[in-house]
Amino acid sequence: MIDEKKQSPREGDLTGNEKRQQDDYLEEALEETFPASDPIAPGSVPERSVTRPGDKRA
Repeated sequence: MIDEKKQSPREGDLTGNEKRQQDDYLEEALEETFPASDPIAPGSVPERSVTRPGDKRA
Protein backbone atom coordinates (compact mmCIF):
# COMPACT_ATOMS: atom_id res chain seq x y z
CA MET A 1 0.00 0.00 0.00
CA ILE A 2 1.38 3.42 -0.95
CA ASP A 3 1.33 6.09 1.72
CA GLU A 4 -0.44 9.27 0.60
CA LYS A 5 2.73 11.29 1.23
CA LYS A 6 4.80 9.10 -1.12
CA GLN A 7 2.50 9.38 -4.14
CA SER A 8 3.42 11.71 -6.94
CA PRO A 9 0.89 14.52 -7.51
CA ARG A 10 -0.33 12.84 -10.72
CA GLU A 11 -0.90 9.43 -9.08
CA GLY A 12 -3.57 10.84 -6.78
CA ASP A 13 -5.50 12.20 -9.79
CA LEU A 14 -5.77 8.90 -11.71
CA THR A 15 -9.15 7.25 -12.16
CA GLY A 16 -9.49 3.49 -11.78
CA ASN A 17 -9.37 2.99 -15.56
CA GLU A 18 -6.34 5.26 -15.98
CA LYS A 19 -4.55 3.44 -13.16
CA ARG A 20 -5.20 0.05 -14.82
CA GLN A 21 -3.98 1.37 -18.18
CA GLN A 22 -0.84 2.76 -16.58
CA ASP A 23 -0.20 -0.51 -14.71
CA ASP A 24 -0.70 -2.53 -17.92
CA TYR A 25 1.67 -0.25 -19.83
CA LEU A 26 4.34 -0.47 -17.12
CA GLU A 27 3.95 -4.25 -16.85
CA GLU A 28 4.37 -4.66 -20.61
CA ALA A 29 7.42 -2.38 -20.62
CA LEU A 30 8.95 -4.41 -17.78
CA GLU A 31 8.32 -7.71 -19.59
CA GLU A 32 9.97 -6.33 -22.74
CA THR A 33 13.20 -5.69 -20.83
CA PHE A 34 13.73 -9.37 -19.93
CA PRO A 35 16.00 -11.10 -20.36
CA ALA A 36 18.29 -8.16 -19.83
CA SER A 37 21.02 -10.14 -21.53
CA ASP A 38 20.93 -13.37 -23.42
CA PRO A 39 22.56 -16.33 -21.72
CA ILE A 40 25.87 -17.51 -23.10
CA ALA A 41 25.31 -20.24 -25.65
CA PRO A 42 27.10 -23.47 -24.77
CA GLY A 43 29.67 -24.45 -27.33
CA SER A 44 33.18 -25.67 -27.85
CA VAL A 45 36.36 -23.71 -27.29
CA PRO A 46 37.94 -22.64 -30.59
CA GLU A 47 41.09 -24.57 -31.53
CA ARG A 48 43.08 -21.40 -31.99
CA SER A 49 42.90 -18.17 -30.08
CA VAL A 50 41.87 -14.97 -31.75
CA THR A 51 44.68 -12.46 -32.23
CA ARG A 52 44.00 -8.78 -32.49
CA PRO A 53 46.03 -6.20 -34.38
CA GLY A 54 48.72 -4.89 -32.09
CA ASP A 55 48.70 -8.03 -29.93
CA LYS A 56 52.34 -8.75 -29.07
CA ARG A 57 51.72 -12.45 -28.55
CA ALA A 58 52.28 -14.46 -31.69
